[in-house]
Amino acid sequence: MATTQPPRAGTNNTGDARVGYSTVDSVVKMVLIALILCVSLFGNVVVLLVFQRKPQLLHVANRFVLNLLLADLLQTVLVMPFALAASVPGVWPLDARLCQALVVLMHLFAFAGVNTIIVVSVDRYLAIIHPLSYPTRMTPHLGTNLIICTWVLSLLQSTPPLYGWGTVDFDRRYKVCSVVWSSSLSYSIMVSTLSFWLPVVIMLGCYWMVFRAARRQNALVHPIQTQSY
Repeated sequence: MATTQPPRAGTNNTGDARVGYSTVDSVVKMVLIALILCVSLFGNVVVLLVFQRKPQLLHVANRFVLNLLLADLLQTVLVMPFALAASVPGVWPLDARLCQALVVLMHLFAFAGVNTIIVVSVDRYLAIIHPLSYPTRMTPHLGTNLIICTWVLSLLQSTPPLYGWGTVDFDRRYKVCSVVWSSSLSYSIMVSTLSFWLPVVIMLGCYWMVFRAARRQNALVHPIQTQSY
């Protein structure tokens, strides 16, 4: 004979509490993303207007800064609105293919920013270690070519998921399109190497040599200052 068990006490309350927490989390996430989007958009546009009104500031080093600003601005305008839309409960405006394209764009702008930071580190190294030959080495033409190279390299680094190296899926837990890192170990190693380890090594190497040059210069200047007293 089948028996019907009464519902456990507190079951509905627990479910309602989970729904309430889920809604609160979504609202908080939406507010934070919207705030970050507005602050990023405002800051990038202000700096862009400064460069637009004072074109004399666009020497070679500041062109790299402008390129970094453009990568961040494109990330803000083209990617973050979809992250905001994904935080709305039950809403996701993209299908699987567009979700993949969104991740590629996100990686493209991120790699462009990282590659530009590497170029900035090398540029500062040349400007400080070789100040006399810097104007002839880092010419506007070379600076423009380096900026183009950052975007070409970023395009090559970000598009492997489009032809099957790496898998992109919608993470329903965190409600965001992302790479399934466990799907391809080689792709995960490539991304971590090119987006973190290699840039860190290059930047630390450049700034370490700048630091050593500054210490040598200080050692030469300090005795002269002591004798003058």
